[in-house]
Order: sequence, then structure tokens, then C-alpha cells
Amino acid sequence: MRRMIADRPVLRMSSELGRVMAAARAREQAGERVLHLERGEPDFDTPSHIVEALARAARAGETHYPDARGTVDLRLALRDKLARENRIACDPDDIVITNGGTHALFLTFQALLGAADEVLVLSPHWMAIPKLVGFAHGASMRAVPAYLDLQSGSLDGPGFAARLRAALQPQTRGIYLNSPNNPSGAVLTREQLSVMAEVAVERDLWVVSDEAYEHLLFDDARHVSIASLAGMAERTVSVFTLSKSYAMTGWRIGWVAAPAELMVGIAKVHQYGIMCAPTVAQFAALEALRIGEPFVVEMHAEYDRRRQLLTSRLNQMGLFCFEPRGAFYCFPNIARTGMDDEDFAQALLHEERVAVVPGTAFGPSGADHVRVCYATSYEELVEALDRIERFVERHPGPPAELRPA
Repeated sequence: MRRMIADRPVLRMSSELGRVMAAARAREQAGERVLHLERGEPDFDTPSHIVEALARAARAGETHYPDARGTVDLRLALRDKLARENRIACDPDDIVITNGGTHALFLTFQALLGAADEVLVLSPHWMAIPKLVGFAHGASMRAVPAYLDLQSGSLDGPGFAARLRAALQPQTRGIYLNSPNNPSGAVLTREQLSVMAEVAVERDLWVVSDEAYEHLLFDDARHVSIASLAGMAERTVSVFTLSKSYAMTGWRIGWVAAPAELMVGIAKVHQYGIMCAPTVAQFAALEALRIGEPFVVEMHAEYDRRRQLLTSRLNQMGLFCFEPRGAFYCFPNIARTGMDDEDFAQALLHEERVAVVPGTAFGPSGADHVRVCYATSYEELVEALDRIERFVERHPGPPAELRPA
């Protein structure tokens, strides 16, 4: 029989989120009402003035190929934004406009990783990372547990440095960092990032810094771009997107900033992979950067309201979770129910029609957790929590003294 697809492991990888969403859709098609806490995108619509900017650009004839790296005006605006907000100094030619943050990471791993190269991935990590690394043919990744231990305070600076150093191998090319973190909501402090920077400089490593949730911060959390730390500008690839902060997931506009020596490769993979990001969407992105701040503030306030509700109710149920300081996810521990994360997610959807993602979808350190996204309306979140509470009451698990420590 003729072989239909190439014999590459990455093409056989499955998507845990895809399975959860397919199961939820099947129930909806059967006439059931499902509450979606599994999705990872804002429930807000893109602000109308950003939509109008795209329409104006299209009517003005801005429908031709731009520079493959992105329009000059947008890259200039991003240069200024990076200098002002992130303390990253770069030229417009050090920036490439991509089809969202995922595409920026794809380009980065393609340009950075060769056969037999390895990237360490701080974990729990975004579900797409194993696939994106897998497409860099012959490269590999290893998960290093970090965010939950840093969040709890059980891992201090020296311990973090020791864990990173112990994980390094001769084939290690770099480290993937995601702060604020999906799925835990952890935000690494300047001191914690300085530990990473020290190890990266010491071992001559690259750092791929995924900063998709840079504007979604709560309480006293402050976002620090690792490229702004001493010795890191020349060894950091910084990846950003408008998807989360400006509710522009479907517009597919992100960008990558990197040192010139690596940008040559990133730009080449970009040019021959997709040629360019859509021209009119780049004009909308420019509008978002110019006058989108009031919308960001308004959306942030609503996320904060939901975050406090969610963490308070989950902890009251005995599903312990640290209060997330960034992004729009909680990562509660469900061990008290006696179920593992896969069984918990499946049973919750079956019994209460609430969709969440098993924690092991985010790597082994996500065991006994599920990801709950609060990018849904406050009213639906209240209803979902009521359903989860009923579910937990029906599944109390073993007595506390018999539960694993």
C-alpha cells in the first residue's frame, strides 16, 4: 500500500486539546450545553477601531506584497515598543512579523536547531512545544520541571540554577522560557530570570523567550524580558503576539526579535515558508499598538475579577491552586478526588458538561492537575464552578490521611 505521509514522528503526535474539544463538540452536536474552560483565547471581540484600520487599509489599496519581514512602519513601531516596554534595543531589521506567536516559534526552532540538537523546556509547558521542536528534523526537547516549584517557593535561586546545570548535556543548544506561563500562570521574577541568564551565559546557550502573555499580569507581578538582562541580548530570541493582549487570535499577527546572526536564518525560513504576514492585518496591528491601551486595561480588569473568583472557589472545593499572577489560566491540583488528570477531565465532561484540559498535556510535571481557562464570561464561569463543585462532592476520593503526600 502506498505510504500516505512521511515517516516522521512529529506527524503522528496527537493533540490533547484537540481531543478535549472534539469530545465537547460531539456533546454539543447531540444537543447538550457544554461550558468551555479548555480554550486558550480571549472571549472578547477585537476592538472596532482595529477592525476599521484593516478596512481602511484594504480600501486604500494596501493589498500587495509588503517587505517579507513586515511593513517598515510596523517594524519601526515594534522597535520603539520593545525599547520602551521591554528594554530590548534592536533595529527594525532585527524584527520579523509572523503569522502569530506559534509561527514565530516555528521559525525560531527551524533556524536554531539542527540534527541532534536539544532544547531544554521549562515545564509545565505549552502543549504545542513538542510538536514545534519535532518539526526541526532530528532535534529534540527535554522537560525540566520549574514553574510549579518556583510558584510554591520550594525552589529557590541556587536550587533553580543547580537544576538547570544538572539538566544540561553536550547537545543542549538552548532553553525555552514562557513567562507569564501557560498553563500555571506563574510569572518569573527578575531574580529568577537572572539565574537563567547566569547559566545561559556560563554555558553559551540560547534562550527562546515566549512572551505571549506579557500584558496579562496581576497583583504585584512585573514582566521582565530576559533579553534586557546583562549578557542576554546577543543570545535571546524574543517572541510576541497580539493574540492575547488585544483579542486578535484570528488575525495571526506576531513577531520575533533576535540577534542579526540568527535573524538571517529566521527570515529565510519565513520568506520561503509563507512569504509574509497579511498586509492589511499588519495595518490593524499598527493601530492596536497606537491606541489599543484602553481596551487592554478594560479587558485586564475583567480577567482579574474572574481570576479571583476562580481561585477562591477552587481552593474552597479542595482543588488547591496557586493564585496565578499572569496569563488567564489556573492549574488546580485534583489529586484529592482520587482520579488522575485524564480521568478527571473525561468524567467532568461526561457528568457535568464542563471541558478542561488534563495537566499531563503540558508535560509530566502537570500530573494531578488540570488547566482551567477563565477567558469566558463571569456568568458562565460561576455556572461552571457550580458544576465542578457538584462533581467534586460526588467524587471525594480517599480520606485525607490515605492520599499521596
